Order: sequence, then C-alpha cells, then structure tokens
Amino acid sequence: MRPVSARLPRPLGLVTFVVAGSLLAGCGDDGGGSAERFCGEIEANKGILTDPTLVYSDDIEPLLELYREIADLAPLAIEAEWRELLTTYETASTVVPGDVESEQTALAAAYQSESAAVAVADWLRANCAVDLGPLTTIVERP
Repeated sequence: MRPVSARLPRPLGLVTFVVAGSLLAGCGDDGGGSAERFCGEIEANKGILTDPTLVYSDDIEPLLELYREIADLAPLAIEAEWRELLTTYETASTVVPGDVESEQTALAAAYQSESAAVAVADWLRANCAVDLGPLTTIVERP
C-alpha cells in the first residue's frame, strides 16, 4: 500500500466539498433516482463524503464506489452534473504523486468541472435548502 496525502490538494479539496454537497441534491423528487434514498445515503455517509481520510492508495476505491452507488440514486435534474464531478474524482484517483502530467490532468479535470460544481451548489440551495457556503471559482459568477 502506497501512502497518499491525508488532505487533497486545494482544487481537488474544493471538488470534494462540492461533490459531497451535490450528493445532497436529491432532496427534491424530480422523477430521476430516489430522492429520499439519495438524501438518506448522504446523511448516513456525510462525514466520509465531505472529509475523507485517505491514508493509503487502497482507501480511494471504496470512496469512489460509495460515490458511484449514491450516483445511481441521483435525481435527473442534477445527475449529469453530479456524474461529471464523479468523473473528476475518478481522474484524480489516477494521479501518481510527483508525476506532473498526471497531476496536471487531474487539475484540468477539476477546473473543467467547475460549472458542474456551481450548478450542483445552486441546485442544492434551491431544492434542498442546503448551503455549501462560499464556492471559490476561477470564472466569475453572475
């Protein structure tokens, strides 16, 4: 087992925060996944989703699997954006520490998913009354 950083780099940490918040997005029922189950799974796993402890590389796959399982419950209104954030996490999981190319690929994915992160945060506020707090973005928001 190869040790990994206990904290994700700042851009990926932001993605973690937004992804975790986006999981809460299922509070409204819009005909997609089971909003009730979606919110229930988030409630039950909120600590793991918002502040995962990643000590060894083996710790990453169970976290991704949890995100995938919960993704299957996502309401249609936010499912595509949520899956985009999940893809960003999957990309981040391929980073080889010290390998600039893999690190840059993960950072690019995080930046490219920024609009999805914003959409999820906005959807959460509007449909679940969940406020993730300030969301730092590169592109100025209206």
